[in-house]
Amino acid sequence: MWYYILAGAIMIWSFIVQISLQGKAKKGATMPANVTANEVVEQMLRDHGISGITICHKSGELTDCYSPREGKIYLSDTTYNQANVTAVAVAAHECGHAIQDHERMLIYRFRQFLAPAAGLCSSASWIIVMAGLVIAGLAEHGGEIGFTICNIGILVYMVTFLFYLVMLPVERNASRRAYKDMKQTNWIREENRAYAYKILRAAGDTYAISLASSALTLFRLLLIRNSVRGRRR
Repeated sequence: MWYYILAGAIMIWSFIVQISLQGKAKKGATMPANVTANEVVEQMLRDHGISGITICHKSGELTDCYSPREGKIYLSDTTYNQANVTAVAVAAHECGHAIQDHERMLIYRFRQFLAPAAGLCSSASWIIVMAGLVIAGLAEHGGEIGFTICNIGILVYMVTFLFYLVMLPVERNASRRAYKDMKQTNWIREENRAYAYKILRAAGDTYAISLASSALTLFRLLLIRNSVRGRRR
């Protein structure tokens, strides 16, 4: 019962955050900036003594990202060479990740270490836990074996949970770096800076939802594991 209550709460929270983010981003796109998003990235990289990173256009919306392996900052259709508050905020945030990488920020490096395995472990954990559930139900004296297999599946999922756990502070930190540089420049008008911060906060809230969803999944796996506990002999 608690699982469904929590799932419903997270679903409603996610809907509210997405609507809020879309509204703020749309309004911010109507607020002119004094520079383009590309110029923001170039200045931030220069001010922080970072070289060897190129700015690239990436088709689509919400495709903005920093690729440390390629040494590129990708800006989407709504960001690349755009001069508005939303574009500046998004570009500065992505450049914040480049600065984290340049400074060898420990938690950022840990997230990058976990990233390749996070998706695989998420899928594999369910397969392992469900296999444990089936074995516990079908095999003679399978409760003990099934319980152990479920525990292995949960340990595998912990890689994914840790990824989301460290992703939230990494994203918040990138936004704080972006806003700090905004306050020290004239990229956007002073009266619009607070709104840029709202956009950054709203975007960060989506990662909070991802963490909550991951915690809920972990809770679900634990419930399945506990259902096997009674079959142990």
